[in-house]
Amino acid sequence: MNKNPGAVYAELWGEYVAARQAFDARANAIAQREANELAITEFSQQTFSKDFYESWTDLTKRAAEIVARLVRLASETFTPAGCPALSIPYKDFQTRFVNDACDDRSGRDYVFRPERFDPAALWVELEQGYGGEQGVELAYRKAACCIDGAFDLRPGAVVERRREGVVLSMRVFIDRSFETHTRKPLSWGRQEELAQLLGYLQTFAVWAEDASNLAGGLDEAKRQLCVRDYNVVSRQRLRVSPALHIITYHTRFEFVFGAAIGTQLQLFLALYGRHSESADAQEAA
Repeated sequence: MNKNPGAVYAELWGEYVAARQAFDARANAIAQREANELAITEFSQQTFSKDFYESWTDLTKRAAEIVARLVRLASETFTPAGCPALSIPYKDFQTRFVNDACDDRSGRDYVFRPERFDPAALWVELEQGYGGEQGVELAYRKAACCIDGAFDLRPGAVVERRREGVVLSMRVFIDRSFETHTRKPLSWGRQEELAQLLGYLQTFAVWAEDASNLAGGLDEAKRQLCVRDYNVVSRQRLRVSPALHIITYHTRFEFVFGAAIGTQLQLFLALYGRHSESADAQEAA
C-alpha cells in the first residue's frame, strides 16, 4: 500500500535533516582545522566558516516548501471531480506547523527546531479538514456562494422568468482603454470573474448530475468568452447546452436556464449559497 504524501515527506524530512547536520558538522571540522593550522582568530576571515543562520534559513525554507507542496497535493486530491480546485489557506498552515511549532523563542533569537516539524501530522489535518465529504461540501459551498455573488442574488429578490426559463444577469464592463468603433472587449476584471462563474456553474452541473453536457458547454463558453480577443456583441445568443443559453449585452450577460435546471439551481443555492442554513451555521460558529 502506497504511503500518503505526509508520511513520505516525514521520512524524507528526517533524512534531509540528518544529511544537513552531518554536512554542518563536517564543514565545522574543516573550518576548525583552517583556524588551527593558519592561526586565524577572526571568525569572519575563515574561508570555511559556517554561519549558524545559513543552516537555520535552509531548514526553515525547506519546511515551508513542504507545507506548500502538501497543501497543493491536498487541493488536487480532495477536490471533487469536475470542480474548481479547493482553496486551502497555505499561510495558516505554515504559521502553525513551521513558525509556531518549530521556532524556539526561549533565547534572544528564534531558533528553528527541525525535529518539531511534522509533515505527517499536517497531512492528517488536511485530510480531516478537506477530505471526503468535507471536501465535497466545501466545493459546493464555494461554488454556490460565487454564483450568488456573481448574480447579486439576495433574499426576497424577484427572479426574472420568461417562457424559456429562469434569467439571471451578471453585470459586465467594457475595457474603455481598448474600445473602438468595432471592438468592445471585456475588462480584465470581468473576464476573470466570468471565468470563475463558469467554473463554479460546472460544479453545480456536477452536483445536479446534469445529462445535457452543461459542464462541457460551460468549458467551451469559457474558451470563447474569457480570452483577450473576445469582442462583446450586443444581443448575441450563445448556446451552452440545451439547459442554458447566454445572451450578451454591453452592460450585462443574461444566463437563461431552462425550467428544470433552473429549479435545481435554486435548490443548490438554497442548500449551499451565501444565505443558506449551512452558511448561517458557519457564521454563527
